[in-house]
Amino acid sequence: MKQKPPNVSDKVYNSIVDKILNNEWSSGTKITPENQLSKELGVSRISVREALEKLVALNILEKKQGEGTFVKELKPSFYLNALIPMVFLNKDNIYEIQEFRMMIEVDSARLCTQRCTEEDIEKMEKCYKEMQLYADKPEQFYRADFEFHMAIAEGTKNSLVVKVNNIMHELLMFHHERLHRYLGPEAGLRHHIKILESIKSRDAELASLFMKRHIQQTIEELKQINL
Repeated sequence: MKQKPPNVSDKVYNSIVDKILNNEWSSGTKITPENQLSKELGVSRISVREALEKLVALNILEKKQGEGTFVKELKPSFYLNALIPMVFLNKDNIYEIQEFRMMIEVDSARLCTQRCTEEDIEKMEKCYKEMQLYADKPEQFYRADFEFHMAIAEGTKNSLVVKVNNIMHELLMFHHERLHRYLGPEAGLRHHIKILESIKSRDAELASLFMKRHIQQTIEELKQINL
């Protein structure tokens, strides 16, 4: 498949990631202001802002009101993600990741149901309540969605499952906001409560089935809108 050449925002993004990978900007560092980055890179402030927004959505940078933009405490998965063009996914990549989720998360739901603690279940319940609360706010909604799935991964008590789920969901974090705009929160909320209730009742097969249906419906809705 022929790759599209990177646009200006992509180049800014890559430049910032390089600074982090080279430890020029370590965790907790306040990065160069937008206007200065614009001058240094010879691009518009709009391009810089777009790149920063993507990095914030991916949980790599964080903006602090009145202070500036900072590098977050990065998980080891970031350094693997950096080898992947994680923001600039095309349509085929999105479908492939959903298929990969099907292979990993369906069995993760089953294993979580068998092994999770009450504390894990409480985390899932908290995340679901936040999803309900932020149904009309894409960024907060999918942050809670991300944490819900991570709680399931952690409930498997398998470190590899946790790492794979972490990488996979961070890969999609930016695109989740787009999916929210296209698909809305209703189906996600409907499926998540069924998954949660199945895990709480320790019905591993039902939890697995509802996770499978959740991902299948996402794929079908993506096809309907031709994303």
